[in-house]
Amino acid sequence: MDLLDALTGRSWAWAGLRDDRLDMICVSTGDGPLFAGEAGDMEALAVLASFGATGHVGLLHPGAQLRDVCAVHGMPWDIGRIDNRHRWPHLYSYGDVELVVCRCRIITSVLVQAGRGTVDLPSQAQPGEVIALPVRLTLAQVVGALAAAGCPWERLRPIAGQCGLRTLPQRVDFTFITDDGPDPVLHSVGTWAHRHDCMPAEVAEAAFADDFPTEQPG
Repeated sequence: MDLLDALTGRSWAWAGLRDDRLDMICVSTGDGPLFAGEAGDMEALAVLASFGATGHVGLLHPGAQLRDVCAVHGMPWDIGRIDNRHRWPHLYSYGDVELVVCRCRIITSVLVQAGRGTVDLPSQAQPGEVIALPVRLTLAQVVGALAAAGCPWERLRPIAGQCGLRTLPQRVDFTFITDDGPDPVLHSVGTWAHRHDCMPAEVAEAAFADDFPTEQPG
């Protein structure tokens, strides 16, 4: 019996789909909070559980227009090209929230780096600023928070050194490191790529004649 199976002092609702790859699980928390932690961890946990349930970190979500996001948060940090040979897709970030943007200037995926001891999230009040929250979240804490949010999830096939779960229906993946202590510890949380009809390169060049946002030298 592994940790996911052992988190049972409360009721579990199994939604079938049992095979070699995953189990689909929706957790009922029963009476009261399931897990406790430090205040900063709880703040970060609430943000990440909401991300799992909604696919959004505030305004940041697959399908969002980068220009609309910049109008609120200011310009993101330019991390660089996904492929050095091509301008797009391009990787940006607001603190530890990383964004892949296509030539349509649409956010195609969002990834939150959560394995660095703190997580820097974009400030809603101060454009261009980030808020640093301490974070060292275990699998048990995340499962409890998703349960509190009423968010079902499915187990992903474990690989060496890590395990994971995927929320439904948003398909946000939570990845945990399993070789950093007795309990799996959260490493990152990210979405799948957003599918859309990407505009041809020449159309994008005309639509964004100002080359927004200007690429920063590496």
